[in-house]
Amino acid sequence: MKKYFILMSITLIFVSFCLGFVYKEDDKAVSDDYANVFNYGVQNIPENLRTMTNLSIRDKDILCALSKGLIEKDENDKIISVLCSEITQSSDGIQYEFKIRDDIYWSDGSKITCDDIVNFFKELIKEEDEDNIQAVLDVYGAKQFKEGNVTFMTGVAITNNDGKLVMRLNKPNKDFLNELTKPQYRLRKNILMWGNMNKNYNNLVYSGDYKIESADNQNMKLVKVKKDSENKDVINIVKDENTELSMAAFEIKQRDIIIDPPESELSKLAEEKKLITLPITKSAYVYINDKGGDIPLAGRREIYKNICEALSGFYSDDNKEFELAECSYFREDKNNLTNIQQRKVSLNKEEEWSKPKVLTILAEDNTENRNLCRGIEQWFKDNTDITIRYSLVKDEINDEELRNRYDMVLINCEADYNNKQILFEGFSNYMSDNEKDLFNKANGDYSLLEETLFTDYSILPLAFYNENIGFSDKISTLNIDGNGNINFNSIK
Repeated sequence: MKKYFILMSITLIFVSFCLGFVYKEDDKAVSDDYANVFNYGVQNIPENLRTMTNLSIRDKDILCALSKGLIEKDENDKIISVLCSEITQSSDGIQYEFKIRDDIYWSDGSKITCDDIVNFFKELIKEEDEDNIQAVLDVYGAKQFKEGNVTFMTGVAITNNDGKLVMRLNKPNKDFLNELTKPQYRLRKNILMWGNMNKNYNNLVYSGDYKIESADNQNMKLVKVKKDSENKDVINIVKDENTELSMAAFEIKQRDIIIDPPESELSKLAEEKKLITLPITKSAYVYINDKGGDIPLAGRREIYKNICEALSGFYSDDNKEFELAECSYFREDKNNLTNIQQRKVSLNKEEEWSKPKVLTILAEDNTENRNLCRGIEQWFKDNTDITIRYSLVKDEINDEELRNRYDMVLINCEADYNNKQILFEGFSNYMSDNEKDLFNKANGDYSLLEETLFTDYSILPLAFYNENIGFSDKISTLNIDGNGNINFNSIK
């Protein structure tokens, strides 16, 4: 890894040198009143903000800058009223009334009305992918409207009652308000037009603190709507092809916010209090192939134990990149100390087996997997007589025949504690027939499947990833809201 850090440092120096020339030719992104402009380096600038499908949480930052919600979450995870001034819930927990504020406006200066918000929900239900709006589909008649069985006006319980937005659910939902704070529920007019932002941005009106002044595949310039607000005047969102490029631009003060700086820079940024580390659902697991009995249970157990030791030795407890997932399929389960201890007792059981000279790993080619493979390879070299050989591939990871040739496969999945099905669906290509049967019969309770996967030492947890946000000396305060999105209003 030392060689890797040296190589990374050389790369940053070289890229910084090149950027010194590149940005002299195009200073427009940073030439506006420097004190009131900040530059945000991202790996992708989304063109489609119509639906949340395939949007990263950082893509949603842009949507949050351009639009406001009925309610939102602050940096303390507290629900706050934004487009409404009061929220009233009926005693049976089914009906909600939101009193719409009188002093809210679109970017063109026209007033935002309760009818505007009703129409937004009509468009949202019609246009947004179903998985992204489950909360609103709990509204009476909403699902039927989406399926084309009723009209919105006569069949859906979302109405304007004298300036109050009324929403009546089919049944009580304790998470309804919490869900309503998410970015997909931010107020947008003409949602279909948000499907091609590069073409349509100038024809849109916005409910948020910013509007788009220019946009293409490489840059997006946001300017504040209210000239007298304390917000930064301009947000320049700049596409950087990789984190090294973004970090190099950061070093020469051409970026003020960067996402996932190189591992070698995290400690420095943390010491300077210029780093925010956020837990995310992205996780890593390892499938250990028994190879038709060539790797018995005792072997799979020892291999997993060794890999956990490798990662533990490779990353310190204050590592910002990821958190060790040893014995826990979900980050939230790490607090279940009894369960973890039982699994560790089982893991420490030692039995003789015929150890191979070489073990092979297949993984999708990405930064996280490269780091994991390097760490595992080095630990086995230093501590065992087994040589690790790994292959990094792209789409070939989906080739079942190829996967079966390897002793291990790294699996990248989303470990969402509130939707466990997503994780176990991601395992399905690696499950045995018995495990698939348990999955199909789970009916939402995956405890038996999870325990079987662990005791068979077939698909096992490795790491829960974090996302890191670095910011420059120009920014003294940067808050993240309760949904994990950057609050651009908070930037000081």
